[in-house]
Amino acid sequence: MKYLCVALMMILSLAASFGGSKTLDEYITEAEEYKNAGQFDKAISTMEQAVTDYPEDSDAYLHLGVMLGEKAQRIRDYMQIYDFVGRAFMMWDKALLLNPNNFIARYYRGAWALNMPKFVGRLESGINDLEIVTQALEQSPDPSSKERLLEAYQYLAGGYQKNAQYSNARSVHEKIIKLVPETEYAEAARQNISKIKQFERWQAERAKSRKSDDPKIVELEGKVAKDPENFGHLFALGSAYYETGDYEQAEKMLRRAIDVDGSSREAYKLLASTLGEISDVGYDPRIYMDTDFRTDLAFETIDILDKAVSLAPDDVELRLTRAILSIQLPFFVNRIGEGIEELEAIIESDVQDEMKAQALYWLGYAHQKMGTTYWIEVVSNYSATSAAGDVFNTLRPPVRHVDLSKYGAPIVYIDFELGYRDELAPQTAVWIEDAEGKFIKTVYVSGFSGYAKERQVNLPVWAKSSEFAGVDAVTGASIDLGHHVYIWDLIDHLGKKVSRGQYKVVVEVAYWPSMQYQRVEAPVDINKSEMHKVVEEGNLIPYLEVRYLP
Repeated sequence: MKYLCVALMMILSLAASFGGSKTLDEYITEAEEYKNAGQFDKAISTMEQAVTDYPEDSDAYLHLGVMLGEKAQRIRDYMQIYDFVGRAFMMWDKALLLNPNNFIARYYRGAWALNMPKFVGRLESGINDLEIVTQALEQSPDPSSKERLLEAYQYLAGGYQKNAQYSNARSVHEKIIKLVPETEYAEAARQNISKIKQFERWQAERAKSRKSDDPKIVELEGKVAKDPENFGHLFALGSAYYETGDYEQAEKMLRRAIDVDGSSREAYKLLASTLGEISDVGYDPRIYMDTDFRTDLAFETIDILDKAVSLAPDDVELRLTRAILSIQLPFFVNRIGEGIEELEAIIESDVQDEMKAQALYWLGYAHQKMGTTYWIEVVSNYSATSAAGDVFNTLRPPVRHVDLSKYGAPIVYIDFELGYRDELAPQTAVWIEDAEGKFIKTVYVSGFSGYAKERQVNLPVWAKSSEFAGVDAVTGASIDLGHHVYIWDLIDHLGKKVSRGQYKVVVEVAYWPSMQYQRVEAPVDINKSEMHKVVEEGNLIPYLEVRYLP
């Protein structure tokens, strides 16, 4: 009787379990409702349960990946973003393992892959996914496929550009024009084709200007042409290019040398130095073709140094170089802890005083940088506390004044402070509008935003106002914490002198990863008499002074 009751209870329990289980569609609907309500963790847990209940269903993994991706888009912490995105890719990989013809899963996996930096290692597979999706949609008789095909084309064109496959990118843009002629998408495609051609001309001009008549280089180029698999010739030519400052050509030759012989620590060391020199150049038109260009460069440089150290673990100078780079690299590379450990080990060893002093200096620099990270957390997560105010008060630089007598009037003098420091220098724009808000001229814009143009999202007000008119002439290196002065000569972006009247100076700044943002503006009356206006508001641009000198 006892065993019969137990068995009966088990049967009833199982019946209740099966009777109360949800269909996959019900799980998906519930997860969508949580997502639409902003409850992303519940959306994820719902689909995790769906995967548990339907472990062989490709769509369960597809939608769990989608919810993980949705969560990733709402996270500020860079490392957490990659954690969620990594999990999303695992789900889409599983979905396609179960059903290779799950084109929706392939679309999501491809689109996300093409939007990730190259160092994630998904670019090639993402391009392949979108090629498969576009081929399937091109053959689909369903009229609704046209909209999905347009989106897939746009992602694929961006992936080709990021992978430097410019002819392929042009071909996809041409398909967009053919698919939806006389639309804004077709016009954007035409502009993209024009920009690709412009970039290719820039590349060709740079290549022409780099062409060397140095006898040593000419001789080595001839040797490489005759024996392209000779490590010695490739390394020597790469070294020669490096010495003359032709770092792009040096990079190409050194990569070829490493492909021939991957055991040369000297080749890895010189390649790391070469990538460092390329990085020091700053922003240029390459950032428009691939907004992750410098991000990938940072990851690749440290990866190259890791390989060099693995080949020569007893080379203390090489380890010091890697440690210093680990400290200097942007926060998202996440190597500062390893850099500190390496420096501490060098300090405790019996190296010469000069090397020990270098290690101590960079150790101090590393701790200063970590201090900034802590302060960013205070401002980002505890903005309403007195401690956040203490951060801004500590960082705010003193106001200094500039001798205006060296500038020829009439001019507008623009003097402002950036009062905050983030992990990376902020994106900043300074521009002029008339009283009705019509754009007049950009006075200054940071390198990334200036070169990335419409592909940047940091300075939305400047982007909308300027539409990037005349931006190339005023794009400069990113400015950071401190006091900054710019002069407007009353010339508009077309090169014409402006008439008398009411204008305004606008300054916009965006920080990352803390996502701090501020925009301030000050009126300026261009007339017969001098005028002066000071605006003091907020913490990021705590001081803006505008002075008109007739």
